Amino acid sequence: MTRAGWAARTRALAVAALAVAALAARPALAGASAVPARRARARLAAAAVVRVDHCVLHDLSRATFDYATGRSVPGRTLDVEVRYRVARRTSTGRAGGGPARPRPGVLFAPGYDNDPDGYGELLDAWARAGLVVVGVSFPDTNPVAVAAARDGDPEDDLVNQPADMAFLERSVVEAADGTSAACAVLHRLVDPRELALAGQSDGGATVAMLAYDQQYAGLVGGGAGGPDVRAAIVMSGNEVGPGPYEATVGDPALLVVQSATDPCNPPQASVALYDAVVQRDRWFLDIHAADHLGPYDGSDPAASAVVARVTTRFLLLELRGAVPAAGFLAYANASPAVASLTTGPSAPAMPVLEQNPAAC
Repeated sequence: MTRAGWAARTRALAVAALAVAALAARPALAGASAVPARRARARLAAAAVVRVDHCVLHDLSRATFDYATGRSVPGRTLDVEVRYRVARRTSTGRAGGGPARPRPGVLFAPGYDNDPDGYGELLDAWARAGLVVVGVSFPDTNPVAVAAARDGDPEDDLVNQPADMAFLERSVVEAADGTSAACAVLHRLVDPRELALAGQSDGGATVAMLAYDQQYAGLVGGGAGGPDVRAAIVMSGNEVGPGPYEATVGDPALLVVQSATDPCNPPQASVALYDAVVQRDRWFLDIHAADHLGPYDGSDPAASAVVARVTTRFLLLELRGAVPAAGFLAYANASPAVASLTTGPSAPAMPVLEQNPAAC
């Protein structure tokens, strides 16, 4: 998660709080998806490719500290990558068109010194399943900005990233319904009533702050036509905001993913987050032995395969209004030597490790 140290980061971010109104409400969930529908989606995914488009969003309401120059500059610039499934290339060599109707969307936050491309295999798996994946590169913590930094620690900008994700949510809604041309590819491509948040490492911490830290509650307004965030996936993330972290009515379902042998984001950090968010619809995927990035960037094939399968199924169920149940547990626990999924009032017992920034 951090170069400066996990404990130091927690203390540094605990001083920050943002005030605003409540997150979008989440409606009651319906029954599980039918097996034939899942098989049809699998056949469609196998006959498709993932298209990647790019756009740039500008939030003029806030400033960015430039760690290369040591000066504050107006605005926050978000480079956005949009992944979605299209038909396989035709005889002309061109990819087929996008979906005929708006699809559920996943807003993805990468970790420090990373960008969406660093998680390409995982994000492609979500896109092939029929989801529109909108990944963001944060202004100060993307690889180019980190490499250019000369004045201070760019990771200190983590405190501003929940507001970046909230701005991304609003921008997706405006682009989807055509009220903004800032990211035109999203028009009629994504359904703003069916959104999820996902992030890894500092990106996971960002998602957790936006979804469950009460000091950040309300950065995105709900109501008619507003975004409906139904699910949140926190992968190797933790509680770093001022808190308290808790679930309130309408908060998204939670899936926590954590390796038992990751000293960058120690297991006890994910355990604390899971235990703080007390709600019925929460799940914990324990990767038994993996490093900090391997389960998410494809470098650990066995763990990556499990993470892709479980997170994809979780997203499809939640975004289509179903409550994951016993069938989801059986599906997710098909590789017990690699990982195990649990649910219930407490996180599974996991090792307590000393945080080691060198493992990040």
